Amino acid sequence: MENENVPILRPGMLTALCILIFIGSGLNLLFSLLLLVLSGTISALLADIPGFGEAMAALPVWELILLVLLAATSLYGAIAMWKLKKMGFYIYAGAQIIMLAISFGILGLIFTVLFIVLYHLNMKHMS
Repeated sequence: MENENVPILRPGMLTALCILIFIGSGLNLLFSLLLLVLSGTISALLADIPGFGEAMAALPVWELILLVLLAATSLYGAIAMWKLKKMGFYIYAGAQIIMLAISFGILGLIFTVLFIVLYHLNMKHMS
């Protein structure tokens, strides 16, 4: 009962990771939403550039919707980890792995693995 009003301190490393993910996932969510809403306009603008028009046309709407949902889920997981909830790690990691499976890239793989490992090392501070 005496520790009821004592705030739980978030370690600096976890704070820094969460801030980075807030920025990264927030931007990812914003750009995914913009891409979903403006995909026709973007396709028309990029149609004259070899490779870009075809790439946008080949991207199905369901995949854009899924990427928006995964970006939001990833952000939700980071918010939960900010609140020191262990479940946030599993939500974040799951969303990132699915996102990586949909749009694989070596840079995405490196950052996904790096952040999952760093968050995992901080799980001892979460409940």
